[in-house]
Amino acid sequence: MPTAPTTPENHSPVSWPLITTLLIWSAIAFASVMAYRPPTPLPSSISEDSFSAERADRILQTIIDDTLPHPPGSLAHQELRTKIKSQFEALGYAVELQHGTVSVPRLNQRVLPNQLDIELTNIIARRKRSTPPPKSKKPLLLVAHYDSVTSGPGVSDDGVAVASLLEIARILAGETASEREVIFLITDGEERNPNAQFGLLGARLFVAEHPLAQQIGVAINLEARGTSGPSCMFETSLQSYDLLTVFNRISGPKFASSLFFEVYKRLPRDTDFSILKRAGIHGYNFAYIGKVKYYHTADDNFKNRDLGSMQHHGNNALELTRALLNSSQIEQFDSPPPANTSEAVYFDLFGKLILRWPANWSIYISGLALFLFLFAIVIRIKKSMQTRDAVSRLGFRAILIPTANLAIPALTICLIYIITFELQTLVRLEDHLQLDWPQNPTALLLGYWAAGFAIAGATSTIAAKFMKPELLLIGILALWISLCFLTSIYVNGASYLFILPAVLTASTYSKATNAGKLGLTITLVVGGAALGLVWLPLERLFYDAVGFRMPMIMMGRIAFVSTTLLPALALTSPWVRFSFSILSTCASALLFSLAILLI
Repeated sequence: MPTAPTTPENHSPVSWPLITTLLIWSAIAFASVMAYRPPTPLPSSISEDSFSAERADRILQTIIDDTLPHPPGSLAHQELRTKIKSQFEALGYAVELQHGTVSVPRLNQRVLPNQLDIELTNIIARRKRSTPPPKSKKPLLLVAHYDSVTSGPGVSDDGVAVASLLEIARILAGETASEREVIFLITDGEERNPNAQFGLLGARLFVAEHPLAQQIGVAINLEARGTSGPSCMFETSLQSYDLLTVFNRISGPKFASSLFFEVYKRLPRDTDFSILKRAGIHGYNFAYIGKVKYYHTADDNFKNRDLGSMQHHGNNALELTRALLNSSQIEQFDSPPPANTSEAVYFDLFGKLILRWPANWSIYISGLALFLFLFAIVIRIKKSMQTRDAVSRLGFRAILIPTANLAIPALTICLIYIITFELQTLVRLEDHLQLDWPQNPTALLLGYWAAGFAIAGATSTIAAKFMKPELLLIGILALWISLCFLTSIYVNGASYLFILPAVLTASTYSKATNAGKLGLTITLVVGGAALGLVWLPLERLFYDAVGFRMPMIMMGRIAFVSTTLLPALALTSPWVRFSFSILSTCASALLFSLAILLI
């Protein structure tokens, strides 16, 4: 007697892949919160050859008055310059003041002259040496700017960096001079002049007029876009793969991602490093981005500075300087970048290790993911055609029609994006939640994630009635692989977000096609873990960078990650899916209520 054909719902429910994935995501989120923090500031009692935030902070409070802005041309600016110069000279450095005038277009050219002449003074400090260093050994350049905006005293932007470089100058002055010279450049006019269209003027002056600009091998720039948070390496010059090889060797937490630069270069902002990079100088750009609400305001003062951020800034600059001085690999940076540069796609694992590959490999790794995916599909179709189950054969023939499997994941992403985007419009009707960086964002962020999970649960309840969990997995994998190719071509720095989960999931699926439901469940857990590993650690850093100013980015992340739960949800019973959706909805409502109460 023939058996009745099975339907997509007619399978024994399995809940452990969903539970395991959610537990892994929770663990990754917790580990990220713990890892992506500035290190503990070291006291002044620490050894003299180590960077101490407490010592650097004393310098900061000596040179800066946090009640006054110090834009170029102001009396406070002149006094700060004198103090910085005196600090370097007290450490035994020869200090040169590079004076110059830069002409820039005015903001309002209809009622004012077209050009505005701005007088600038850069501070260049070099260690006094009995014999000059070999000309073949290009110097290292450590860079920060000492001007502030007119609206704030600039303690963190960029006083912390200046004080950090002075502490590093003290440490290096006590060490045996290296063959390769270390030069300190404290630039003027980095911030945009209120009457002019451009900033970065001191760096422009240095590159255009100072002979040292043609001799620099590698530059390390320290910046700030906020007053707290870890010091992130968010940009390199060309030959990033080789530069990252050196950076990977330093001790302490290392936060870096090629995604940071993909976002940064689309923002209307630049730093002094942009000018150095365009001049063909190799190097690294560091910044911390926490508490952006104080950025360029009167609250960028001593009260809101973060000694942990200063410690991380100083550690990165000092350790990287030492690594470069002691590395034979730096020799390749003594010449301009070649035509075929070794760019990299890279990201860190909880600040412990930077994983990277040459950027031109991304398209080939995407091809590997596609090959593994198609290989698994061929094996699975072949196996299904050997069974007597007509419905199973029909279902896996549908694999050959990509739109049939892509439709539900794609529609779910769109649905979650639209609903959460509209939800944030509703939530922001509350006056205090209209801020781009609310006072207590955690409940608000978790509320949006819970809303995304609720929508995924509801969608899976419908999808499970007519589509097998394995077909949902195939659709999601096809979507990931499509995005691998698209990002590899257009936004390569972000391609790892799709490449890593696609390759690991496709590889697991290709090996598990003959293992039945167990193979499917293992594939789902591996895919969820891989996705969480590269997406979830970015959550807090993204919030610090853009807050709710660009809600489409946050809602897009929530929609993409939540949709990956569809196959695991479809494996569970209708009751579990219904409960998951209801509980997520209730959690979202409670979290939004809590966010309002915590204002």
